[in-house]
Amino acid sequence: KAWSSTSGVSSSASSNASERDVPVFALVDCNNFYASCEKLFDPKLKDRPVVVLSNNDGCVVARSAEVKALGIPMGVPWFKIQREAKRHGIVAFSSNYALYADLSNRCVEVLSGFTPNIEVYSIDESFLELSGFEGKPGGLIAYGAEIRQRVTDWLGLAVCVGIGASKTLAKLANHAAKK
Repeated sequence: KAWSSTSGVSSSASSNASERDVPVFALVDCNNFYASCEKLFDPKLKDRPVVVLSNNDGCVVARSAEVKALGIPMGVPWFKIQREAKRHGIVAFSSNYALYADLSNRCVEVLSGFTPNIEVYSIDESFLELSGFEGKPGGLIAYGAEIRQRVTDWLGLAVCVGIGASKTLAKLANHAAKK
C-alpha cells in the first residue's frame, strides 16, 4: 500500500471501495509528552529546551524537541549533563505523574469525540478504530488532520496520527508522520 501524509498525519490505509471491509486504525501519539505537559503551564518555556527527570531526579526520561536537537540522549544521568544543561539553558523538571495522567485522560476524552472504539496503549498513545470513516469528506488523512487540530486546540498538545489497516501499520504510519 502507498503511504500518503500531511504534516503530522500519515496513512498506509487504502480508501479503495473494494477494501473498505478491511479494518482501519489510527494511532494518536502525543509528541514529547512529559516535556510538552510541563511547557503548557509556563508560556516562557515555549521554545526553550526542557527535560523531565525520573524519580529522585536521576535520569532524563523525557526531552523536548529542542533537547533532542542538542543530541542529549534519553536515559542519561542528570549529573552527567548538568554543565551542558547550564550552557544551553535547559530547564529540568522532576516527574509529575499526576499532571501527565490528568492530561492523558483529557486527551482520551477529546479522542472519544472521534470514535467510541479507543484502546489506550500507553500514557501518551491511543489506538482509534476508524472502520467506516473512510467516506468522510477529505478521507482518512483529513480526518487525521482534524484529530490533530482538535487535540492542539482543546489541550495545547501536539500529536501525530498514523493510520493503517492494522495496529502495527498505524504505528509505522505514526512513525512516518513524525518525520
